[in-house]
Amino acid sequence: MLSVVGIGPGALDLMTERARARISRADVVMGNERYIELIKGIIPASAEVVIGKMGTEVERAKKAVELGQHKDVVLVSGGDAGIYGMAGLALEVAADSDVKLEIVPGITAASASAALLGAPIANDFAVVSLSDLLVPWSEIERKLEGLAKMDIAVVVYNPKSKNRTVQLEKAHGIFMRFRDRKTIVGIVRNAEREGCEIEITTLEGLPAFYHCIDMSTTIIIGCSGTKNLGARMVTRRGYERKYDYETGNENADDIAMAGYVEAGNRIWERSKAIVADIVSKYSGSLSKHEQRVAERVVFANADPSFLDLLVFNHHPVETGIQCIKDGKAIITDIEMVKAGISKRYREKVMCFVNAPKSMEIAKKEGLTRTAAGIRLAKEEGLIQGNVVIIGNAPSACQEICALVEDGIKPALAVATPVGFVNAAETKERILSMGVPCIAIRGSRGGTPSAVAIINAIIEIAHQ
Repeated sequence: MLSVVGIGPGALDLMTERARARISRADVVMGNERYIELIKGIIPASAEVVIGKMGTEVERAKKAVELGQHKDVVLVSGGDAGIYGMAGLALEVAADSDVKLEIVPGITAASASAALLGAPIANDFAVVSLSDLLVPWSEIERKLEGLAKMDIAVVVYNPKSKNRTVQLEKAHGIFMRFRDRKTIVGIVRNAEREGCEIEITTLEGLPAFYHCIDMSTTIIIGCSGTKNLGARMVTRRGYERKYDYETGNENADDIAMAGYVEAGNRIWERSKAIVADIVSKYSGSLSKHEQRVAERVVFANADPSFLDLLVFNHHPVETGIQCIKDGKAIITDIEMVKAGISKRYREKVMCFVNAPKSMEIAKKEGLTRTAAGIRLAKEEGLIQGNVVIIGNAPSACQEICALVEDGIKPALAVATPVGFVNAAETKERILSMGVPCIAIRGSRGGTPSAVAIINAIIEIAHQ
């Protein structure tokens, strides 16, 4: 019996029960080193393990078919065995054999990556591999051009390797010719594995992430129906055209879109009115501009208790407004904070967490990548006199505090790192340092609060 088994993205709890069952009873388990390593914890001690190298897939498939005629053999494949996996090759090799063969499906990289990003393939989508080891690049290029012209999401597998460095750039150029440069793009590296990294950017912003893209990366290029909703990538299916989200009633086809927009505006205005009323009753000590910022924080978190945690020190809102008017740079600790900042000021926003030099600093100094990113920003002369927003990482906030002690002071600090380790302490520390600062006290906060604060300031500055 030969079972060609898709083991999913790598997390054992995302492997199907059938896949586990086939592996647990196997006499022989075959696969490349990376996949064997991912499932070694569930391979029976009695099973023979045959590890193959890249480029030996045909030999491995032939051996699996041969052994499968008298043993229970499992040939493992990452993700789903039938999607860029070993299933097709095994069936080709076994065509003239009498071996009993089954294909066990698994969660593919497209599904795993999409779930981490939100719901970017909720509507029609296509999958394409940029590997030209088996398929001529001219053929891949024709496919890419056709897909770029179609208004559907596109999942890109095998975007880049050590020996294939130009294919991604060429693919990007094709999509830039046919799609809006602001099209939402999701990047997932090591989906559901150790070292998982998730980024949401735009088509024009994709080249900034080339350095961290490899064979373990899946890229999802959205379509016109793909939006960034609450830092999640969502491709709409069309419900918004058919239904009024507030009432749940079905709209007539000819007024569907207008009804959706009207319903959204009604919800938005009602929510703003509720929040404004809450803040006005609470915040007698806040200035008019501080109230605006407080409203955005409460709105972003749907939680009035944040009013008890929000602190303004040394006229930070007025300072922030002037910084925006003067075109000062904004430095963020993570890409998610950067992605949430208003488009009207996005070109002034920088984040160094994924910069190769930040990774070098982190390894050399024993820092987190977020702290290393702040240190790199300091080396680039971008902390002094600019705006720094720490929305997630207490270690980045600690780094800012250390820089302030050394005399390197941002014009404005927004500190909302979240967590139970050092988050509360570092925020209290920066509040005591004489720098214009807006912070969320305690263990709460996070990206939504940081983005709400700076976007409120940007909005006021542009009025």
